[in-house]
Amino acid sequence: MCDQFLHETLKGVSRTDLDRKVGSVGVDIVRVSRVREITERRGERFLGRYFSKGELAYSMKKCDPYPHLATRFAAKEAAYKAFSAAGIGDLLLSSFEVAVETSGVPRLRAVGNGSRQVGSDNVSVSLSHDGDYAVAVVTLSWAR
Repeated sequence: MCDQFLHETLKGVSRTDLDRKVGSVGVDIVRVSRVREITERRGERFLGRYFSKGELAYSMKKCDPYPHLATRFAAKEAAYKAFSAAGIGDLLLSSFEVAVETSGVPRLRAVGNGSRQVGSDNVSVSLSHDGDYAVAVVTLSWAR
């Protein structure tokens, strides 16, 4: 039964994808209300320090931008943790940007100084928010 489940689950997954292994994982959870409070208190100083123009444009066009800002902040924290665990240091939260593909899939990209140290092909990000919480998981993988 387990073999059949795996067979059905992995249908369409390439051998290259299966040959990759997870190298490190980072996870972070953020209270949406905290991001709202900091934004209201510090405004552009906070937003400009931690978010790219693309992230701000994406989030601010939403009816409620704060869950989207919070998930992006959580993604930056999770990325920092994953890269630190992999021994890649000297990165800042502003070294990462969450972009959304036309399909709606989020992608984590390294920007600025981080782009010299980090390849985005080996990075996966998952974002979610519900109520007052936003969470992100970042995995780094490489070929076996």
